Amino acid sequence: MRVASRVLVAGFGLLVAACGTPPVDPAQLLRDAKQSVDSASALHFTLTSQNVSGGSGPLITGGDGDAKRPDGFAGSLRVVDSGFSVSVEVVSAGGTFYARTPLSSTFDKTEPSKYGFGDPGKLLDPSNGLSSLLGVCSSPANAAGDRLNSEQLAEVTCAIPGARVAALLTSADPSQAVQATVGVDASSHQLRRVVMVGPFFDKAHPSTFTVVLDKYGEAVSITPPAG
Repeated sequence: MRVASRVLVAGFGLLVAACGTPPVDPAQLLRDAKQSVDSASALHFTLTSQNVSGGSGPLITGGDGDAKRPDGFAGSLRVVDSGFSVSVEVVSAGGTFYARTPLSSTFDKTEPSKYGFGDPGKLLDPSNGLSSLLGVCSSPANAAGDRLNSEQLAEVTCAIPGARVAALLTSADPSQAVQATVGVDASSHQLRRVVMVGPFFDKAHPSTFTVVLDKYGEAVSITPPAG
């Protein structure tokens, strides 16, 4: 009888192992990812793009920088205008945006829309920043998963209203939804990557934006440029 019980328990263990870990609720995974960003004092972000075509410019195509709560950002963003690609150094602090182009030796107060994107100082804004896009993702579904910098990612696919993405980045047609794949660290549930496909530069041809986040809670100081 004891032997039979052991066989039964062992068989049950094998069955559980074969079935694997139950899938995570994709909607909950998005909520956890949003919370990870909303609770971070600062973080680093990298933006890249693919299939950039169309549009008269200026168009943001990439960049990287540090974001600090509540409204600080400092980094370098790549912009294409009239066929030329330039790197623009930017600082956003206290609701004021500053930019320095390669042709200038000083930062100038200006509007981010002049360079084809929204205020990067809002990147960590829970209501209007990157994490807010996760809160309006519709039809979330589990994806296959991936690895990024040796970390295992759990992935969720969903659709984001184009107008919300346009307010933060850009869009040639905000009425079209943006298809997103959200990558979350499988252990910590920190948001690591968001891949968005939509009509960012041309209404008829989709392009891809990829945002990668890391260095959560980094010590960074962001102040308005001198003068």
